Amino acid sequence: MKLLNPPLILVCTSLILGVLLGLYFPLPQESLLFVSFVATVILGVAYFYTKRLFTQPYTFISIAFICFLALGMMISRAHIFQNHSTDSSLFHEQSTLQLRIIKSLKPNAYTHNYTAEVIPGNRKSKPFEILLTEFHGDSLTPHLHTGDRVFIKKRISLVNEPKIPHQFNYRNYLKHQHVYGKIIFNRDEMVIIHSQEFSWQQISRDLKEKIRANLYASDFQLNHVAFIESLVLGKKDLLTKSIYNDFSKAGVLHILAVSGLHVGFILLILQFLFKPLSYHKTGRIVSSVCIVVILWGYAFIVGFTPSITRAVTMFSFIAFAHTFKRESSSLNMLFLSAVALLIYDPCYIYHIGFQLSYAAVFSIITLYPILNRQLYFKYWLPRKIWGICCVTLTAQLGVFPLSLFYFHQIPGLFLLSNLLLIPFIFLVLTACILCISWSFIAPIPEFARVVFGYIIEAVLNFVHFIASQNQFIIERVYFSQSMLYFSLIALLLLVFFVYQRKWRYLWLLSLSLLIVEGLYISEIYSLRKQERFYIFHQNKKNILGLQTNKQLTFITSDSLLLKPFEGLLIQDNLKQVNLKTTIKNYYNAFHKSIFIMDSTAVYNIEELISVDYLVLMNSPKVNLDRVVDKLQPKYIIADGSNYYSYLKRWEETAIKKKIPFHHTGKKGTFVIDN
Repeated sequence: MKLLNPPLILVCTSLILGVLLGLYFPLPQESLLFVSFVATVILGVAYFYTKRLFTQPYTFISIAFICFLALGMMISRAHIFQNHSTDSSLFHEQSTLQLRIIKSLKPNAYTHNYTAEVIPGNRKSKPFEILLTEFHGDSLTPHLHTGDRVFIKKRISLVNEPKIPHQFNYRNYLKHQHVYGKIIFNRDEMVIIHSQEFSWQQISRDLKEKIRANLYASDFQLNHVAFIESLVLGKKDLLTKSIYNDFSKAGVLHILAVSGLHVGFILLILQFLFKPLSYHKTGRIVSSVCIVVILWGYAFIVGFTPSITRAVTMFSFIAFAHTFKRESSSLNMLFLSAVALLIYDPCYIYHIGFQLSYAAVFSIITLYPILNRQLYFKYWLPRKIWGICCVTLTAQLGVFPLSLFYFHQIPGLFLLSNLLLIPFIFLVLTACILCISWSFIAPIPEFARVVFGYIIEAVLNFVHFIASQNQFIIERVYFSQSMLYFSLIALLLLVFFVYQRKWRYLWLLSLSLLIVEGLYISEIYSLRKQERFYIFHQNKKNILGLQTNKQLTFITSDSLLLKPFEGLLIQDNLKQVNLKTTIKNYYNAFHKSIFIMDSTAVYNIEELISVDYLVLMNSPKVNLDRVVDKLQPKYIIADGSNYYSYLKRWEETAIKKKIPFHHTGKKGTFVIDN
């Protein structure tokens, strides 16, 4: 079967590649515009002359590729923050800022978080988004809402870089969400003007609050309301941490994130409801239009979050493709929807949800028909069960490399939990939508509420049971970026093989898998030989680390949480963790001397003539000039346990003595390699 037409392959591939290159290599806008203009003119002349676009020599196709590549790079360039005219002084000095709240983020135990738009006073500057973090006040203090105006005198600071190797980079994450700074404040530092404007955000928020009130009025339990809101609306503020962790460990966390799975289920429900229209001459087109309108209405209620916007865009294209009843149309529309989303926001390419959604749907569209035809059942029920199993298997196959790369764990029972839960969740989602709709008309009957409550409890108990089987969860799985790329190539080759049935694709598939295995063996071997000494950064704590032979020994007299170090343990494939609770004053690591000076400020040790590294901890009251003259260190390191005033003075001394100075609070963990 012919899956794609060549024009679409050329346009989509070159545009997507151009978007990626534009994000990594932002060339001047004028150069891109010139290249794009020249390529377009040549392309137009060639097309006008031949009247046949994609049956031309490779030169013609190359010109078309360059044209769309330049267009993709121009799109990326237009979205880059540095390209916008912004008032840089806002990041360097205190200013009176006018902010508009865009959305409220999930709060934690200590703070409420929001994203806000900075409205510049200078007309030449453009607005941009920042993160607002507010410490919890008393329970009577009202929260900020979308559209509220805030006036505050503060300096915008940059989001901190990670201080521990391979730690989650929150700054990059926010950058890909177009959030470029942060302000931490207390409520008494600002003036708030609550929004009286009529906006779609307010309507969406009011609808969600009305739904919550209706569910409470029907006497649903708190856990049940939290589950319904998570499943249908994507709101997780009521969801307990234990339930969230259970879904994560069971490998079914995607059920609680309103995205492609939910929109796909709603699309199936709508296609069933509008099926009678398909018997009319123009009914198929009318039903597609109605379905798309309802899907976007659902996205409006959820609040046009990035995940729901991506999913509805993708399935809107697919819904129209079903109008023509061709599998190739579905795949073509999938690529077109990806291009449309990347033109709207190139940074979508970095979103994990974007990658997982498209990988899953691509795998379903291409592999499901082949797998489903392998077995045929005479009766309706076994046939439907087999179809659901095929959808689940192909979706999991598509997302498996990405899941392994981002989450580094294999829930051993994830396939079983997905096979059993996803068909059931389809029914639960349908029941949730019916309950919410009914609650706007009248209170939900007690019998229906009790039965539905038992069903939700059954789902939660099943997920908890699966999550508690720790022996089936494989954690800290090493899977590098290069292994990911070759795994995705292998997946594409599998698709080509099952459709083309050419042996060269099978050979290339086998070669790709062998390369993945070879990369794993070679990278693990090189990591095993890696030896390092760490001076970690932790506020008001002293933590050292020694990495040798696939194990990491933490040296600290303070309490230790392993969570901040998970990325390091995974990326360096460290299987064993040890703990020493006494920090010595002197270490010899890899023939390099390291002297630890703590609050006792003892350094007049006769055996010490000179050291390679001087580590300052717990703000020792010492004249650093004399210490440097005595020990003659090649490097001075200060960890996160020192006073800021001391750090400033020490840095000045280091500059005067022409010795490199490293403050872990600014530059992150200091690493000494073998």
